[in-house]
Amino acid sequence: MSLRTSSTNQNRLALLDLQRTQERLAQNTTRISSGNRITSLGDDPTASASILDLSNSIGANTKFSQQADASLAFLQSSEDAVSAAINDTMRLMELSANGSSASDAELDAIRSNLISLANTQSQGKYLFSGTNTQTPPFSNTEPVTYLGNQGAINLNVTAGTMVATNVPGDTVFLGSPGAAPGPTNHTDIFQAITNLKSVFDGNPAAGVTIQSVSADLNAILANLNKVQADLGGRQAGLNDLKNTLSATNLTLTGVQTNLQATDYPAAYTQYTADQTIQSATLSTMAKNNQSNLFNYLT
Repeated sequence: MSLRTSSTNQNRLALLDLQRTQERLAQNTTRISSGNRITSLGDDPTASASILDLSNSIGANTKFSQQADASLAFLQSSEDAVSAAINDTMRLMELSANGSSASDAELDAIRSNLISLANTQSQGKYLFSGTNTQTPPFSNTEPVTYLGNQGAINLNVTAGTMVATNVPGDTVFLGSPGAAPGPTNHTDIFQAITNLKSVFDGNPAAGVTIQSVSADLNAILANLNKVQADLGGRQAGLNDLKNTLSATNLTLTGVQTNLQATDYPAAYTQYTADQTIQSATLSTMAKNNQSNLFNYLT
């Protein structure tokens, strides 16, 4: 009777060993087939927490990179408009230097193009309206009036960094924030065209000469070049940031992969060893069962 009790206990222990061995076999089978060392949080709580932290960091960096892309789209469109305005200004300077060779039709065409550039839209938003992105920033009147504001549209591109994605239109086309249009504003590009036409038509306002218009155009060009440089600098900074975020995510992904990836040599070794243990356990249990039956019959 005692022999049968001892054998029963042995079978129970063998069954527990067999269960643990089969669990390890199943776990290593999953690791080998999936390539993931950690199949549940309990496999390695410390590594699991690190993997979650890395995933959160990678996700945040990806979001910041997307924000940078959105910022770049608006800044590039703004720079394109400013670049075109620079070309128009240089043409106005040529016309002022050539004197009466300019026609009203060409000056009107340049003015119309500049109004269009000043009212440029991107993704359904007016680029030069400040924060009033649904309002056309410039009226097509004489004098041209700025209808936007000086508000900055900022986007977060890192946890502690914001980048302004816009330049208020009065800064670009009137020369400075809050600048009033009209003859007293020497960096108002629209007024410069009006003054140039009046000189060519022989009916300039008091104090307006070809020399004063040329000086104003020089100031306008300098302002536009400054705005263009500012927009280009912001884009360069954002591109550098994107490269940094991409490199950081590549590094974090590598660390995450090393923590998560299956160690195939170790997994195969453990799998083979457990198969051997399983076979030995089953063999031992079979012998014990035969012994129990013999003892019972005798």
